[in-house]
Order: sequence, then structure tokens, then C-alpha cells
Amino acid sequence: MNKAKHREILEITVGVILLSLGFYFFLLPLNMVIGGVMGVSVLLQDYISVSLFMYIANITLLIVGLIFLGKVLFFKTIYATLLSPTIIWVLELTIDKNFFMQHLIESPLLLGASFGGLFIGLGLGIVLRNDATTGGIDIIQNIMNRFLHIPFSLAMYITDGIVIFIAMLVDFQLGLYAVGAMIISGMIVDRLAIEGKSGFTAFIVTDSSEALQKAIYTHLERGMTKVKVIGGFSNQSKDMIICTVDRMQIYQFKHLIKENDPKAFTFFTRTKEALGQGFSREAAKWAAKD
Repeated sequence: MNKAKHREILEITVGVILLSLGFYFFLLPLNMVIGGVMGVSVLLQDYISVSLFMYIANITLLIVGLIFLGKVLFFKTIYATLLSPTIIWVLELTIDKNFFMQHLIESPLLLGASFGGLFIGLGLGIVLRNDATTGGIDIIQNIMNRFLHIPFSLAMYITDGIVIFIAMLVDFQLGLYAVGAMIISGMIVDRLAIEGKSGFTAFIVTDSSEALQKAIYTHLERGMTKVKVIGGFSNQSKDMIICTVDRMQIYQFKHLIKENDPKAFTFFTRTKEALGQGFSREAAKWAAKD
């Protein structure tokens, strides 16, 4: 098992633990239905235990994921799919779900929705950063994202929204708080899963491309692309450097440009997602034989 796979398993484990804790300690005590398999389990908890329903639903949807998303995602998903209900099952046997909520006297619904959405968003975002899912309706959302090109957060709003709408028919106020929790978790998921890989791309028209190129290699350790451009007014040929850096390097990058060519025409654009050397981590090798 390579180091990348060890790291991914560790991060997936942390993510599943976070979202399970957020659900069990903040949403479940309030009977708050945030959506997904966990949400449905809240609706049915009077008839079947939460952990048992999650086992049944997750395994069923895992088979669907194998058919539509392939073996690689299946082997990355099966671990989280079984880990989540297992954590809930252990918590059911050892710690009362009201362990924290019983101490929240003022605005328990607001605090429960906020912290529940926060923990679930953090956990799910970490899992998705590793191209895995936590099983359950996440698999359906992943299918919508991959085949229909629907942003994951929107897919989550659609599927979870249906579950929450049903819950609102039972308790309208709890449903409204659940909508807030869902929005919080969706924003955090996008922040971690997508924007966490974002950066800034600089377009620099300069007469000192060699000096600037050397400074970028030396101080930022970033690659770049150089293209020949012609000024519309001067009709003179110049070099344009195109280089993408992460958010932590943007201020140092501006300083290098100013230091090496103060007259360079430069503009930055926000890059939604940057992949490739310097941005993508070492890929874990997942296969059926591993």
C-alpha cells in the first residue's frame, strides 16, 4: 500500500468521523432531517434503529455505485460506507445522543443546525477531496455530478432538499433549520472539495521575461508558459508569461514582478480549480487486488 493511499484512508476516516459526530450529537437529538440516508434514518427511527437503516440503505446504494461509478470508486467508497453506520452504532451503544445538546439552553435549534451543518460539511468536504464518498445518497449525488455535470453542492441541495421537504411536512420549523444546516454544509463542501484546489493565474506582458522566469523558478518553484504577443498600439513583439500559483504565493508573486519589471502589464484571474504538477498530490493506486 503506497503512502498516498495511507494518506487518503486517513483523511477519509477523519472526514467520516466528523460528519458522523455532527449528525449524532447535533442533528439526531433534535430530530433534524438534513437530508440523505442519515436524514431518512431520522424519519424512520421509531420503526428501525438509525444505524441498522444506514447499513441497509448504504449497502444497497453501494451496489448502485459499483454499476455506475466503477470499481475504483467502489473500493474507496465501501470503507466509508460501512464506517459511517458503524460509528453511529458504536455511539448508540456507548454515549447518549443528548450528551452535548442537553447543555445547550439558549437557541438549541440554531446551535444544533449550525454545528451539525459545520461538522457534516467539513467531513464530507474532506472525503470528497479524496475522490471518495461516504456512501448513501452521496453516491447518487456523485452520479449526478459525473454524468449530468451538476455541481456537487447543487446535487446535494436537490437530493437532500427532497428529504427535507418531506420532513417539513412533519415539522415545518425543524425543516427550516434543516435547510440552514444544509446550506452551511454545502458551502463548506464546495470550499474544501473544489476551492481548496484553486489558485490564481497571472498573465504578464513583459520585456524582461528571462529575468522574471528565473525569479519564478527560484522563489516560487512554479512552471510557466511563454507566448509571443504583439502590442496593439506599439505593434512591438513582447513575451507574455502565463503562470498559475496557489493563494499563499500571490503576494510574493506580485513582489517578484515589481522587482524584475515594474512596467510589466499584469493581470490576475481566479482559477476555480488547478490540477497538475505542483497542485495535485500523488495519486493513490486503488485496485481490486490491493
